[in-house]
Amino acid sequence: MACGDLHHGPAPVDTLAAYLKQEPHDAVLLMFNPAWLDEVRQRLSVPVHSCPPSFFRYPKAERLSAPTLNLLHVGTLGPHHSRRREVVESLLQRQRIAFRHLTTSSAQQAAELYAASAVALNVPLNNDLNHRFFEIMAAGAPQIVLANPALVGPHRELASRPDVFWAKDVQQVEAISEKLLADPVALGAIPVDPPPYQPLLKLLKQVFGYALVPIG
Repeated sequence: MACGDLHHGPAPVDTLAAYLKQEPHDAVLLMFNPAWLDEVRQRLSVPVHSCPPSFFRYPKAERLSAPTLNLLHVGTLGPHHSRRREVVESLLQRQRIAFRHLTTSSAQQAAELYAASAVALNVPLNNDLNHRFFEIMAAGAPQIVLANPALVGPHRELASRPDVFWAKDVQQVEAISEKLLADPVALGAIPVDPPPYQPLLKLLKQVFGYALVPIG
């Protein structure tokens, strides 16, 4: 079973455990919450794995040679994203850095916006390693993540990527942005590798723990 975001509801792990009692599965794959891996493993009687970004494929975009020198946030600010709204509104009100917030109608449109901006802002919810984390990578842009690096769980290599910068609060987001935007040449030289995609067959082998023979 592929498990989506665990930041929904008051007790998401309880919900997951109850669901498995109603409909048994051989294994569970956490799609976006590697930081919850140990807790979920303790609660479930089946193997639990996390291999972000799994088999998802994100839209690509050609990064501009001279992107707009600002920090860009793309995403909705609805009732389920109150923290994100607070951060965006704070950055807009403080006016300490060049900052833009936009919404889009498609993932491809978001990728093109990221590719045209110098730096992107990512505000995850409840320790979820969200789609945006990998969407920004696929578009070739560096990003500032307003979160604890522990949200990558056991995938420490994701936290130490040269294109990912971690901030603990709005003030640190501004400080990192100021430093990056002050040197466009150095910023443009930061390597941004594509997301570490997993071939589906390899992923299934890891999840089930035995070799699968492709048919046909």
